[in-house]
Amino acid sequence: MGIKGCWTCRERKVRCDLQQPACGNCTKGQRVCQGYGMQLSWPRAGDQKRAVVLRDKHHTVKIIHANVRRFLNVSGWDVALSEELGNGRLPATYFRTMRLPGPSYLSPIVVNREESHLLGFFNESRSLVLGPTDEEGLAKFILRIAFSSMSDSTNPVLQGVFALASLQINGNTKSYRYKQQTISAIKDSIDWLDERTLLQNLMATMLLYHYELSLESDSKGTWVTYLCAVKNIINTSPSVQKLVREEYSVFLDWIFYHETLAEFTVRHWKVPYEGCGFAPTARSIKTAVGASQSQMEDSIGCPTEVLQLVTDTCRQAIVTRSPRMNHTYAALERTKTLEKKISIEIGDYGPIPIQSRAFINRNTMVSDLHRLASLIYVNRAVHNVSETDFRHKRLVREGILLLTEMVTCQSAWPLFIIACEAVDDDQRLAILNVFEQSRHDQRRRSRHINLIQHLVEAVWNQHDLNVEGEVDYMTIFDAVVGGLPFIPPFA
Repeated sequence: MGIKGCWTCRERKVRCDLQQPACGNCTKGQRVCQGYGMQLSWPRAGDQKRAVVLRDKHHTVKIIHANVRRFLNVSGWDVALSEELGNGRLPATYFRTMRLPGPSYLSPIVVNREESHLLGFFNESRSLVLGPTDEEGLAKFILRIAFSSMSDSTNPVLQGVFALASLQINGNTKSYRYKQQTISAIKDSIDWLDERTLLQNLMATMLLYHYELSLESDSKGTWVTYLCAVKNIINTSPSVQKLVREEYSVFLDWIFYHETLAEFTVRHWKVPYEGCGFAPTARSIKTAVGASQSQMEDSIGCPTEVLQLVTDTCRQAIVTRSPRMNHTYAALERTKTLEKKISIEIGDYGPIPIQSRAFINRNTMVSDLHRLASLIYVNRAVHNVSETDFRHKRLVREGILLLTEMVTCQSAWPLFIIACEAVDDDQRLAILNVFEQSRHDQRRRSRHINLIQHLVEAVWNQHDLNVEGEVDYMTIFDAVVGGLPFIPPFA
């Protein structure tokens, strides 16, 4: 078929002079010449002559549906097995290899729209709710226990999750209903010797403890009531040994972390010592069998050896001792061993050597921050080390450098210990910047920042006024912490 003209002349239905590259008609009329190349052409609406029409719709649809139906929900395993069966053989490799799909739902428990929203918030914002022990494994374990009974919507753990999430979203007034439901569910428990009941009640009480930690009012000192309840149960119940299993390790380490920091708080807030009486104990299987340090850090964000060292240090520094608190030679030797081990972990050049520019995982930095803080605290509380001591100054410098690298910090205890040691303007400005950045970090828990900063600045003021050095450091420490009208949380 010869060229009949440019596409513009064809559309206008006029004779084309076929000039190249643009025809004369388009040039004279100042039109865009569409050229002479091939173009796709679509039939106009209603043009039955050129349109491709499906003649037998029903027959074709049936064929398509029949073909698709054969491969509906078919996996590669099914296709491969079908081919083998078609060839008349069944290899042994196919036995016991079928994978069963897991349930795509969280639980068949029916929750209303508000509760569904609270569950989603708890799962997505666990750092705000459970901080600083905000590892994903802990949140998943809590939700697993919350939905352990498929028909019991009064599970105290589930109500505790609702209470914590509602407190973050709606405040104290609206969340109070869930808090009361949690307490009622615990009180209504009948068989405390049952493993599941004991686990649920302990976990629900820990969630109530976190609820109190998150309150802004002065009444938040009541967190001690719930933590002491946990300690009394876990140290007196004959069924506690049922919980010493590997699958419960993240839960037991969670308790151990908060037990230890409570030991520190009560020791310095109230002198003589008036705590719950029971020393914090590492109960998880991983700690008992000597799991790798990284495994223990993953569960709570803090090395277990640090918690053990802080516990021993607080116990040695207790003013009023009882017969059951006497420290044996073995206990003192264990403290020295722990201190030496943590010092080795820190190394001669600190956790962040100047010559190293490699990326450092934040969890590793948090663990190192706890290590540095524990050594600083032992120097002050046990060894009475002066701030001018070279090794002590190096620990403080490394701690402030690490905080600067982290930018924000939600771990109240190591932040407090290291920040109190800042002596010059540069160090204090660096610490104040960490406070400011942490206060505006919406992704992580930051409600503790105002309290910790207030305490740190009070320690700085007393240190500056103590020109002659007549008052020792720990006396200032006790006076500032004990000056608060409520027991301050350092967790």
